[in-house]
Amino acid sequence: MEKLKAIMWDEWAAVHNETGETSSNEIGGVLSGLPSRASGSFLLLYSSRLFVFRRLKRLWHASEWAQCGDFSPNLVIPGDMKGRVSLKVDILPASSLLTRFGRVVRAKLDSWNWLRGVFGSCGSLFIPKTGYYLVFRLPANSREQLETSVTKVLKMNRIPFRSRWRYGLREIVIRDQSAIVGMLSNMRLFRTSLILEEKAMLRSMRDRANKIVNCDSSNIRKTVEAAERQIQIAQRLLENGIILSLPDPLRDVIAARIENPAATLRELGQFLPHPVSKSTIEYRWRKIEQLATKANV
Repeated sequence: MEKLKAIMWDEWAAVHNETGETSSNEIGGVLSGLPSRASGSFLLLYSSRLFVFRRLKRLWHASEWAQCGDFSPNLVIPGDMKGRVSLKVDILPASSLLTRFGRVVRAKLDSWNWLRGVFGSCGSLFIPKTGYYLVFRLPANSREQLETSVTKVLKMNRIPFRSRWRYGLREIVIRDQSAIVGMLSNMRLFRTSLILEEKAMLRSMRDRANKIVNCDSSNIRKTVEAAERQIQIAQRLLENGIILSLPDPLRDVIAARIENPAATLRELGQFLPHPVSKSTIEYRWRKIEQLATKANV
């Protein structure tokens, strides 16, 4: 899973935007998903995801966000490269652009560029032992507005989701594997979507193989238990001499069972002097068990 996450974020950071408009849309999504606070005439945005700021630096000067100030001088990175990185932008143009690019109803392409940005700043992908989860964990400062915009994109693309509170934060969760693969493709994370689809296929094949093995084990156990019970009945009939009063077909079945204790009912039918089907063997054993019960043996 860690390898897939590394591939996913490397691919996310490397997506090529053809125009300044697509870059502006994506940056709008990234900044919308970052925790922020006002500081005088500036807006401080911060995150512990260093790759997010590498992506912003790559897109910044070719986008409309350059009017919020130069990127590099306003980037603060902890000296030990641990903890949160912060970005300082002019609050008035930033607020205007966030509002503008948060209106994601203009076109599907714009909405996917914007959503890819949101995914980079507050999205995660989880692959536990069962199921798949793609989660947007919304920052508290813009939760309501961001939730409205993200859910609008999902509804527009008919992607099933649910919202929940977890660890005091609001989350939007997508659990459908095919929907997650489709989302990753639409966000142009093609390699990640292919790997996830391959994992889903392998998991499906493994689960099917496990079910077959479990089913076979269950059938073998049932066969062994039935054979042990039949041998016990046969031995009691022999000890009490009742077997001598049974019809030849029933005696043949008892003899075949004693000689072949591990055989299935189908195999038992083929060991008789005149081979019969599994259903016939089942019928004859029911008769034998009834006679044994009647004779109290």
